[in-house]
Amino acid sequence: MKQSLLLFLSANRLHAQLMASGRILSQHEFNDNQGDRDRFSDFIKANKHTTYLLTDLIEEDFRHEIVPHLSGKSHAALLKRKFDQFYSGTPFHQATLLRRQKTGRRDDDMIFSALTNPALIMPWLNILLVQEVPLAGIYSVPQISAPLVKNHPSKHLLLISWEKFSGLRQTYFSEHRLQISRLTPVNENQNFNDAVLNELARTYQYLKSLSLLPAGQSLDVRILCHANDREELKHKLFGNEDMHYDFADIEEVGKQLKIDYHFTDSDASQIFLHQLATARPKSHYADEEHTHFHAILQLNSALKWTAAMIFLVSLIFSLSVVVESGGDAAQNEIQEQQAQRTLNEADSIIRSLPASEVAPMDMRSGVNIINTLTQYRLDAEDILLTISDSLESFPQIYIDDIELDMSATEPVAMNTRPDIPAQVITIRGNLHGFDNNYRSALKYLDRFQLDLSKQDYQVEALSKPLDVSPSGSLGSLGIKKDTFDFSLKLVWRPAL
Repeated sequence: MKQSLLLFLSANRLHAQLMASGRILSQHEFNDNQGDRDRFSDFIKANKHTTYLLTDLIEEDFRHEIVPHLSGKSHAALLKRKFDQFYSGTPFHQATLLRRQKTGRRDDDMIFSALTNPALIMPWLNILLVQEVPLAGIYSVPQISAPLVKNHPSKHLLLISWEKFSGLRQTYFSEHRLQISRLTPVNENQNFNDAVLNELARTYQYLKSLSLLPAGQSLDVRILCHANDREELKHKLFGNEDMHYDFADIEEVGKQLKIDYHFTDSDASQIFLHQLATARPKSHYADEEHTHFHAILQLNSALKWTAAMIFLVSLIFSLSVVVESGGDAAQNEIQEQQAQRTLNEADSIIRSLPASEVAPMDMRSGVNIINTLTQYRLDAEDILLTISDSLESFPQIYIDDIELDMSATEPVAMNTRPDIPAQVITIRGNLHGFDNNYRSALKYLDRFQLDLSKQDYQVEALSKPLDVSPSGSLGSLGIKKDTFDFSLKLVWRPAL
């Protein structure tokens, strides 16, 4: 039974859900702290399935732009300039073509969007990358919402939904095209209905201020909620010339989508997770570096299919030759039976192969990704050479051990890539010839650390000849020493 992993990320929580054949196998919750991130890392080790990351964050920005209609390299250069202008601080951005204008220069109407606070995503994403999880994409709730309104007759529609750990989501569509979305956190003292009543008027004025709602145009509001909330809202919301309301029963929507889940309140998280699991849209915010292990998985699957098809064609050809060469009818019948058994076995082999939706372009992308990754790794030889260069200037330092590792949780230094796991080098050694002079030994070690930091490493002393911290031990200061032990941690990420 093929499984997939759905992740739902809000500002301070990650929901993980294992799925198979549309059914929920298990659900797990992780808070945004180091202990739960460690638990998530252990969970991922045991569940390296194709993974989809859905985000519902306040820090998602939308900008409507009219740009010249270009193609090829000119179009790519235009998008890069816009991303540098709007979203230079995040790798999680995209541009979506809404339509091409029909008059004048026939420019392109586009929506530029981004997750503007990568620090909310990177700790979780780094864990996935270090564990080599096949991540299919990074998605957002507003953009997953579009299929839910595609058959609605309104040309100016506000979709309201509530996600338990995120808040009240309001997404505006003009002629069924996403224009903008707002997320309002719901605190413990405010329920779903109160949030709807408080936020609707604000959102209406917000849309008017941005000229997204034409003058004199009323706004249709569709509220996705549970029947219990619907009855209360019907009594408190009154239609007027500005806004008209209709309600989508979340249980009925769940049945229509054949979701194996019992809805007890208006939490729409399962609606959007189901949309993600079944529709499998193109990734919104992941780039090739984030999804390279998924591309490799697809490439591997495609190669297996190709090998199986070559085997099958060869087998059919060989069997046809054998059958045609037989002169005896009885012998031919036996050979045909043998051929059929062999074909059945071949068919069984093919059906046992993993499902593949890989296009030739995706295969090429997978190969390109593998090549790209090599430029973001320091070879062990390069690391040893840089450390050796520093040691030439510090002859009183002797190295006992060097350990290489990768980490998804190391802090990101300024002007380094936050989307690449850190390479961590641990050095253990000792200092010679200081004749019990701790102060000289410490200064010598500090200069060595400074020299390493000039080579683009973040350097941290794990242990020093004399631990003068409040929790440290002074040791046996009365004993004469000529050799002092130390250990350092070096952290490296590629520059932006």
